[in-house]
Amino acid sequence: MTVKKKKAPKKRSVKPASKKQLSQNVRIMLASSFLLGFVAISLFALVTFRTNFQSESPIVHEQEDFTYEEHISEIHPLKVYHYDDVYTLIENQLINGPDSMGWRKLPSKDKVQVRQIFGDFPSMAYLGELAVHIEHTRSPAELKVSGSEGIIHLYWQDDLRLELQYKVTTTKPNGLGKVAIVMDDMGGSLKDLKDILSLDIHVTPAILPGTSRAKKLTNLLQQKGREYLIHMPMQPRSYPRTNPGSNALLLGQSEAETIRLVREYIKAVPGAVGGNNHMGSRYTQDAEAMKMVLREMQRNDLFFIDSKTIGDSVAFAEARKMGMKTATRNIFLDNKDDVAYIRQQIRKMVGLARDNREIIAICHPHDETMQALRLEQVWMQRQGVTFVSASELVHTY
Repeated sequence: MTVKKKKAPKKRSVKPASKKQLSQNVRIMLASSFLLGFVAISLFALVTFRTNFQSESPIVHEQEDFTYEEHISEIHPLKVYHYDDVYTLIENQLINGPDSMGWRKLPSKDKVQVRQIFGDFPSMAYLGELAVHIEHTRSPAELKVSGSEGIIHLYWQDDLRLELQYKVTTTKPNGLGKVAIVMDDMGGSLKDLKDILSLDIHVTPAILPGTSRAKKLTNLLQQKGREYLIHMPMQPRSYPRTNPGSNALLLGQSEAETIRLVREYIKAVPGAVGGNNHMGSRYTQDAEAMKMVLREMQRNDLFFIDSKTIGDSVAFAEARKMGMKTATRNIFLDNKDDVAYIRQQIRKMVGLARDNREIIAICHPHDETMQALRLEQVWMQRQGVTFVSASELVHTY
């Protein structure tokens, strides 16, 4: 009988890691490095944001609430802004702005100019829009506010240069807010006007002179006892790439030509109670050009609403200085052709008006806009604000 010898177990040799294992290890290391890097960058960005944008009371602004004829980055891309430019913007929008009922110069504090402003403290939405305009000047200017103290500060290169003081009120007035909705670009379709007239919410049409059905629209509106505006075409910044029309007001036109055009607009939209600008982001920046237009409108007993298609428009400020009835746009409703977005803007408009404010909203005869207005009109009627004609929200100062 033979005994079989057991074979000794073979020693397992340790093989070097395969290429597949190495590749997996490398991927894990890269993923870990990326995750750590992302967290570090996010923390750094958060700290930087808090440092650069923190104010006495944070200004909340959403750029999509504003409309421009070109992208906002095209605002004077080659211009170097100085402090005087930003001060002029503050002067037009706050010191002589729609919420100001006058102002008084107070003694300076350590070379800081101080102004006492009579009137309501501006809404955060208005201040937010103004802050965006200041940011896009690419200057070392910054706006900081404290609503609880009624203070607005303007900094330049981190140095306080201007202080605006408002009276702080602890009780809200009992009056109702008012809203005027202006629908621009009317005159090309009778259907658009019939859609407006079918709404239970009051809308003021702004009719472009020279459009095919402008006269028919004015006749129908007069029969209905409804007021309307002249939607006055003016030069945008991107002219001639963006064309405001063959009969538009352009910089460089003589006073005689300017007066002739304004008179043509009045003749083309007879019976209008006032006007607002169509485009005009470049034209409304020019004080001398606007003075010529406004003087002729004033001679014809018309008011002017600044559509404010550019942040540093001087149209409202010049009309105010002339003692002319005027107002400025507060919100655009339909920057996007999206029903849900427009409905959000409508509710934001009502929210701005609830605090006993007078709000002018601008929209256009898009299908999406009309659908949003129809869907929201019952809700709007229940919100304790009054919807009025545009003429009820223009004032002399």
